[in-house]
Order: sequence, then structure tokens, then C-alpha cells
Amino acid sequence: MSAPGSTLFRAVALIAALAAMGPVARAGGDAIDDPKVARRLGTRMDWGSAPPALSPPEGTAPGPSASAPERGPPPVVASSSHLDSERETAGAVVERTAAAPPAPGGFSLPRFQLAFRRFDFVQIGAAGAVPGLAATEPFNSVSLDIYPVSSLIRLGLSTQYGWQSGTWTSHGDYFAAESVSAGAQLRFGRVVPFAEAFAGIGYMRRLQFDRTIPTAYWQLGVDVGADVSVASTGFVSVAVGYLHAVNGFLVAQQFTTAFLDTWSFKLGIGF
Repeated sequence: MSAPGSTLFRAVALIAALAAMGPVARAGGDAIDDPKVARRLGTRMDWGSAPPALSPPEGTAPGPSASAPERGPPPVVASSSHLDSERETAGAVVERTAAAPPAPGGFSLPRFQLAFRRFDFVQIGAAGAVPGLAATEPFNSVSLDIYPVSSLIRLGLSTQYGWQSGTWTSHGDYFAAESVSAGAQLRFGRVVPFAEAFAGIGYMRRLQFDRTIPTAYWQLGVDVGADVSVASTGFVSVAVGYLHAVNGFLVAQQFTTAFLDTWSFKLGIGF
């Protein structure tokens, strides 16, 4: 067993040797060169430097940096005036879309119309009246017109009731007739000009000397006018026509006709 003095001398000599060596070299980054010193001091750790960065495996693309997440642009907060402007713009677009008339050829099928027509007709029994050329009297008529086809070509059916102006049914003449019509039309925005020919036949009651005389009634005519859209589906119709109205009846067991060529005016509303 060695003396205490020799042991102390060896420790002092070892410390002096380590101080003379300066910084301890590393082997492999963490081990100390001297095996004896390494057994006594263990692995040396350097607290003053950052740990080395880990490199990704070969064949792997480097990922985004984890130091700080990327931030996008700040969200845009719309002002109340901007939102009101967008609402007004959207409302105007919807209103224009709703009020815009359909394209040519795309009319609603069928179309309905309630119409009023005024024209002159034959007055029977007036002084100086002769067959084929009689005095005139004003007539009014109302009709329900249906157009099963209403594109570039318009085909219609019309149920009419007409009466002598100033009377209704008890003190004057009246008639009921059914007509068919065919024509053409073309849309220009809200206005649809048209031209059509029509023909009809029906029953007419004549009142002469307080006596009812059943007669026949038929007509041929041409209307030229225009339909004007007033809403998404509604329209107003105005037309001027040339009408050839004929009244046929029996006189002294002979069938006699009285006719009149006249102008007519027609006004209607429909959808």
C-alpha cells in the first residue's frame, strides 16, 4: 500500500498534465482521447454550442422549416358600404333577369287574351236599305282568345259575343261566334308586332218590330297590331282590322245576305 504523500503527488501531477494538454480532443464527436481520463471523467458534453442539424435520408425531399409557420395575408374584412353595394348590384341583376322578355320563339304556350272589338255592322229594316247594301249601326264585341301556338307563327281560337251598341240582349241585336286565326309575329324587346287573318261563323239574333228573327253570322278579316309586355308574363294588345261581316237570313222563303266591309279596332289584355 502506497503512502498518502505519493498518492497526493500523483493526483497533482495528473492535474498539471491535463492543464498542459489544453482543450480535450474528441473522438467521434463525444469521446476523450486518453482512455484513463475518459474512464475517470466520462463523456464530455459541450453546453455552449447548438446540437448539429440532422440531415434527411438520401432520396427524401427536404421538408419545410419548422422554425416558424408561414402566415398568409391577413383576411379582408368587407365594409358595410361594400356589402350594401354588392346587394344592390345583385338585386338589380335579379330584377333585370325577371323583367327581361323571353327570346324570340320562346313565348309561353298557350297564351290567353281577353279582348274588346268595336266595328260597324248592317242595320236591317232601316229606310232605304236593300239586300247587299244596308245602313250601318255600331257593334261591340268581347272575346276570349287562346293561342295554342305562339312563336314566330301564331295560331288562335276566339270565342266571341257581340251586341248592338247601346243595347245588351233585350232591346237589340246580338251574336255569338267562334273564329280561328293564323298569322306571324316577331319580337323586338317588349314589343311584338303581328299580322293575322281570321274567319268565324256563329248565330245572330235580329230584333225587328218586336219580333225575334234567328239568322246566321259569319266574318272574314285581317288584324295588324302589336303586343306590348307590361310584366314578366302579362301584355297589352292593340290592333286595327279590316272586317267583312255578313248576316244571312230568310226573306219570303229565300236566303238573303247583307254584308258590310268596315274597319275595326281591337284592344286586349292577356298573359
